Amino acid sequence: MNPSARPRVFSGIQPTGSPHLGNYLGALRNWVRLQDDHDAYYCIVDLHAMTMPWSPAELHARTLETSASLLSVGIDPEASVLFLQSHVPEHVELSWVLTCIARMGELRRMIQFKERSKGEGESVGVGLFAYPVLQAADVLLYRAHRVPVGEDQRQHIELMRDLAERFNAQFGDTLVVPEAYIRGPGARIMALDDPTQKMSKSAGRPTASILLTDDPGQITKKLKSAKTDSGTQVRAGEDKPELTNLLSIFSLVTGEPTESLEGRFQGRGYGDFKAQLAEAVAAHLTPLRERYEAALADPGELERILATGAKRASEVAADTMADVREAVGLRRPQA
Repeated sequence: MNPSARPRVFSGIQPTGSPHLGNYLGALRNWVRLQDDHDAYYCIVDLHAMTMPWSPAELHARTLETSASLLSVGIDPEASVLFLQSHVPEHVELSWVLTCIARMGELRRMIQFKERSKGEGESVGVGLFAYPVLQAADVLLYRAHRVPVGEDQRQHIELMRDLAERFNAQFGDTLVVPEAYIRGPGARIMALDDPTQKMSKSAGRPTASILLTDDPGQITKKLKSAKTDSGTQVRAGEDKPELTNLLSIFSLVTGEPTESLEGRFQGRGYGDFKAQLAEAVAAHLTPLRERYEAALADPGELERILATGAKRASEVAADTMADVREAVGLRRPQA
């Protein structure tokens, strides 16, 4: 198939080092699948990482670590465009244009902003408030048709759609209105210690998440301490959110249906179940960890891959911004 005729996808990930199991099962595995039959653009969104206090040296290190992680899960820089957000300045330019048509009310309603700004009052950073507009620019800049994300990002995709439709209505049909691409199983993996919260490294609880770089011992320790519902029956259900989450993880890393797992562990108790779950997760993640370590050992190659990706991304971004500038009345200097 001619690549130009394929639907385009775009998604981004913040440079927080190694992604966790929830990132992988909920989004990154979809990225890998989509690169085979889509025009895929995958971005490490380092500008988004600046919405919270950051260390310059750590930001650079985390960027390389995240790049290595994406390669380890199967992102192919020959099949996809893998690049750094800050290497393509059009992201910021389009973000400003969209900020000028965004509404305060719709940004205030963003659930993630409400959660991350709790207790800060008027001291909350403007970047944290406005970052969904930059996120919209990330996607709209590449005229992506689909955005592979986890369930928690659905509200942000709706904002992207609203901004694209508003721009097109006001300035002419210029931007593609994207759709969320959310696969059901694994779309929302919950924390090991609290099934009411999604798995997240920002929670600040080391036992809440399994990192893709965790070794078998660390994986076993975390899963052994994972919360389980009262009783001893290994089954999924609304009344067993903790077991449902663990069974979902088991099913996703092995391909065995949840119903089959329930039958296999009938009458065997939580201890046996957790031990075999840890073994399955470790077996699945060990090759990824080994590929990650190999990629991170060659930072020069990582930098080359990102630079090549930025060059390819810039070609598309420049075309989109030329059309946006023309639509809104901005003119480049004449030679």
